[in-house]
Amino acid sequence: MTAPSTYIFAGGGTGGHLFPGIAVAQELRRMDPAARLVFVGSTRVIESTIVTEHGLEHRMLPVESLTMLKRNPFRFAWRNWQSWRAATRLLHELQPTAVIGLGGFASAPVVFAAHRHHLPVVLLEQNVIPGRTTRWLGRYADRICVSFPEISPQLRRLPGVIVTGNPVREEIAALYSVESGVSSRSGQAPLRRELLILGGSQGADSLNAAVLAALRQTRQNVSDWTIVHQTGPRQIDQVRQTYQEQGYRAEVESFFHDMPQRYARASLVISRAGATTLAELACAGVAMILLPFPHAADDHQRANAQVFVDRRAALMIQHAANADATADQLAGAIRQLAEDVERRRAMGLAAKQLAYPDAARQIVSVIAEAIDQKRSR
Repeated sequence: MTAPSTYIFAGGGTGGHLFPGIAVAQELRRMDPAARLVFVGSTRVIESTIVTEHGLEHRMLPVESLTMLKRNPFRFAWRNWQSWRAATRLLHELQPTAVIGLGGFASAPVVFAAHRHHLPVVLLEQNVIPGRTTRWLGRYADRICVSFPEISPQLRRLPGVIVTGNPVREEIAALYSVESGVSSRSGQAPLRRELLILGGSQGADSLNAAVLAALRQTRQNVSDWTIVHQTGPRQIDQVRQTYQEQGYRAEVESFFHDMPQRYARASLVISRAGATTLAELACAGVAMILLPFPHAADDHQRANAQVFVDRRAALMIQHAANADATADQLAGAIRQLAEDVERRRAMGLAAKQLAYPDAARQIVSVIAEAIDQKRSR
């Protein structure tokens, strides 16, 4: 009797890396219910929480990011050496059929160990500008699945690069209707107007501050809107108090675990420009105002946002030299869209043209090809 297949998903740290892996894992489970699906990543609490909430197995490595290299080079070298040794032992224990690298520093030890053991390796790259880890590990991969046709030439020159789109979880993909070409959210009551504000799984302090300042200026434009704000853990109490003082109807949480429902109800979204969030918003077909994180590596969030701006699916506000100037620009964008239902609808339809609801299925096919190619050698 053949043993069930085991797939290792290497990486994480943030929802932006984890959720694409979870989407692929869900598709693998649908196709092979007996498969063992193991996520291997860092010790961050948010990571283990997200993975286990989706009914998946999680293993942790003592891996350190490049920021630790500058602060404590000895700790960086020692803990990553330990992580590589632990990853090697894990591969011996699990005997995986394939390893899928999700990006981020936590993927490096497992992917490198898998290459050394001649295992099939498939990398997922979410951003227009590939991360340092993907650029380094790309030479060791059998396939690299990228989210944007506009991917940087840094990866385009490597063999095995395939544009699949960024995979979204099945409950997010369900927001997209292939037959009708419109979102299932179109049944939303026309008088309901909801502003959804997203700072990512870790929160975004500067985005929170800009939104609150902008909403002080646009009170008359959105006075009858419901506000739903994901703040991250640091500023939740402060943001709740500010909305109370301003008299807004606001639901404020550090993190939402029911994003499909949130997307389905949203009339407008203000968000960072992480690639996974953008992929989910595209499937939902929702108008968006994007504030790219200004300190993202290689300014990749701005590049992600520009793709949506170029297709008229989003407005982009870049952080100005001071917070007041940023808030002024954001307030102007809110005023433009708050009362313009037709423009929001047009932006949502344009966003859907950038969606890849079948990306997870395509990536599973790519994984199968990489396995077959490795076995035939």
